[in-house]
Amino acid sequence: MPDLTTADALRLAINAMRDISESRKMPSGVAVDEKTAELHADAADVLEASLADLQAHE
Repeated sequence: MPDLTTADALRLAINAMRDISESRKMPSGVAVDEKTAELHADAADVLEASLADLQAHE
């Protein structure tokens, strides 16, 4: 398994959250409603801000 940095892990999580929000489906294929899709989009925004803060400290 490759060595992952915290920034790498955040990028992967952000991408997963954005995919769920845009496709309206969980990775398993289960559909999500609009409220859940918005929640995932908001979570991606929060993680993206955390990533920016992390990169500013590196």
